[in-house]
Amino acid sequence: RTSVKLNVPPVFSSTSLPGQPFKLDPKTAHKKLRLSNDCLTMEKDESSLKKSHTPERFSSTGSYGAAGSVFIDSGCHYWEVLLGASTWYAVGVAYKSAPKNEWSGKNSSSWVLSRCNNNFMVRHNGKEMLVEASHQLRRLGVLLDYDNNSLSFYDAMNSQHLHTFEVSFLLPVAPTFMIWNKSVMILSGLPVPDFVDCPEEHQEGMMTLCRQQDSPYVSGMKGCH
Repeated sequence: RTSVKLNVPPVFSSTSLPGQPFKLDPKTAHKKLRLSNDCLTMEKDESSLKKSHTPERFSSTGSYGAAGSVFIDSGCHYWEVLLGASTWYAVGVAYKSAPKNEWSGKNSSSWVLSRCNNNFMVRHNGKEMLVEASHQLRRLGVLLDYDNNSLSFYDAMNSQHLHTFEVSFLLPVAPTFMIWNKSVMILSGLPVPDFVDCPEEHQEGMMTLCRQQDSPYVSGMKGCH
């Protein structure tokens, strides 16, 4: 299993079912990305061979993206992203209709947690909010609870909740990944870890962080895509 490569083994719940497994979809990968490790790793590669342009392929000049190979329209799914030494990335979910020629989260069809050098932020519809996270964040957990309208991010190494979007999803969503430097690797089809609480228990707690988006969010931050 891929998880044995981790320095700190994940603590998974003995009662939760594994989420939907997926890989990176080569048909969506930016022409300057190299996919490897059975399409589980994406790496910035300026020397990549030119790929044919298709509507589903990411084409931004300022960031390099790829989508997961599934669209999810129900259930609770957890995956992790091994960030390695990357300091510029975005991870989240998006509708199929989300523009492929701009940074994810700059439109109403995508929701991401992003790192821009020393700043961590969540982004949706062109607005951003800073998030407190360790600069040593190496394993990002993503919990999509489609039926309960939430998307949560975690520092999986330290069992720390980072942010929850409350979203009334209208369409199926695909996992989405973008990088500007280095590489990232995905681990999917995982059961929900023990440190992740049931969303129903926090509807008046952590999920309220995202209900009043107008005050904490600001327009796109200078220096970030």
